[in-house]
Amino acid sequence: MKNKDEFGLIEPLYIEDGSLKKVSPEYAFALGAEWQLFRQLLDSGKKFTTFCMPENATRFVKMAERHKRFVEDRPKVALGWTQIYVGDCIA
Repeated sequence: MKNKDEFGLIEPLYIEDGSLKKVSPEYAFALGAEWQLFRQLLDSGKKFTTFCMPENATRFVKMAERHKRFVEDRPKVALGWTQIYVGDCIA
């Protein structure tokens, strides 16, 4: 398996667990689009709250932690969605 450097990725996707094997190509695309929007919010440096599909919640928490941001996921806030809160940078 190639690593993120071989693919030229800027962030790891954490899909090696097979979590996308049973999703349709359309759903996988939606997860990727949501991932990119989250990354843009994260790069803004501002605090934010957003909803995401449950399959992305762990990925988003890991990404925020890599960026040294306080992060909290709040599952089951709304049916079929997870709420993610990203706060300030942590030392």
